Amino acid sequence: MGRMDGDLTTDVATNVADRVIAHVDLDAFFTSVEQLLNPKLAGKPVVVGGAANERGVVASASYEARARGVYVPMPLTRAYRVCPEAHFLHGRHGEYSKFSKRVFEICENASPTFQPASIDEGYLDWKKEQWSAIHPHLATPRHWPIELATRLRDRVLHNVGLSVSVGLAKNRLVAKIASKYCKPRGICHVAVGSERAFLRPLSLSVVPGIGRHAKEMLAATDLHTFDDVQRLSESELESRVGAKWAERLLRLANGEGSRTISLSGSPKSVSNETTFAEDCRDRQTVQSTLYRMVEKASWRLRKAGLKAGTISVKLRTAEFNTMERSRSLGFRTDQHQEIYGCARQLFHEQMTQRSNALFKGVRLIGVRLSNLDTNSNRQLLLHDAPSQWESNDVDRTVDQIRERFGFKKLLTAGAI
Repeated sequence: MGRMDGDLTTDVATNVADRVIAHVDLDAFFTSVEQLLNPKLAGKPVVVGGAANERGVVASASYEARARGVYVPMPLTRAYRVCPEAHFLHGRHGEYSKFSKRVFEICENASPTFQPASIDEGYLDWKKEQWSAIHPHLATPRHWPIELATRLRDRVLHNVGLSVSVGLAKNRLVAKIASKYCKPRGICHVAVGSERAFLRPLSLSVVPGIGRHAKEMLAATDLHTFDDVQRLSESELESRVGAKWAERLLRLANGEGSRTISLSGSPKSVSNETTFAEDCRDRQTVQSTLYRMVEKASWRLRKAGLKAGTISVKLRTAEFNTMERSRSLGFRTDQHQEIYGCARQLFHEQMTQRSNALFKGVRLIGVRLSNLDTNSNRQLLLHDAPSQWESNDVDRTVDQIRERFGFKKLLTAGAI
């Protein structure tokens, strides 16, 4: 394993492969952008997610805030109690997208294959011969992955002003864990054959997808770290957590994961959700909020030149019970009226499923559009065409206004 923190380098990797997967992760991205845009915030605790007295959770916390006990996704009100001196901000997602694009452009230039995973992270596929292609007059260094990662990290800092951490490993899973392990501004190289040793002391919760409930379930069977798993046989694991979990844990403990990297492309889904400042008991208010989110998600679809075939609605009640229903349309569309018709029906079904939900209040409502493609698989009938064209013309006109003045500058009747 090799690890680099800032300008301090220690490397004990002896088995350097000819190909590695690099996971690039921006450090405290939202708050770092805020500190960059407002130098007065530099070195101070910053929280992005909303005002200190609002409902909702911390979306990002600066390292100064984390040092005082703030973490993601801590409730905002609790974050204020932990760190009252922090600067609480609602966030500027338009700005974050701009900075993300600049960083991703650097990543795309650093590898012919780059796959964004979210707004602040992505995977690169690096091969040894890339060093010679980039530096034809320089000998390939023994630890060439660390050299490439160092140059990428320095380029992002110099050109964008943000810091990144880079994990290097034989697959995506270990690379992602490695980048988290060396934050902030670190580079961690997990050499081939050292995956088990690297993972051994780490908590199982570092694995993406093992959240609070799974962690509690595993802890109830005395499984806390990778070492706990590695000490047991498959039969012993099965007796504790069942065959399905045992198989998964063994793969994780051995550092097995996907090495597939896709070229940068279209997103897999478009989603939007909101947490009410207070539990909402008014059905019309919830529906109008859902309408606004569908409008915004549909707008983002059209900007990306995509259409959605599957609609999902997420609802969280005041008792923190979360429900999500999905439905495939049988065709793809980018028109918000069609999408909202399906979303509203899903919402009504959720209300029927939990008749007391509105009485005690709705805490969160969200919509997700998936099964995306650039083409619709629907054949329009002749008698449907005029209304279809009219809807398209209206959407284009509204989009043009919002593109110029911003989404919130135009409010439609359904959102009132």
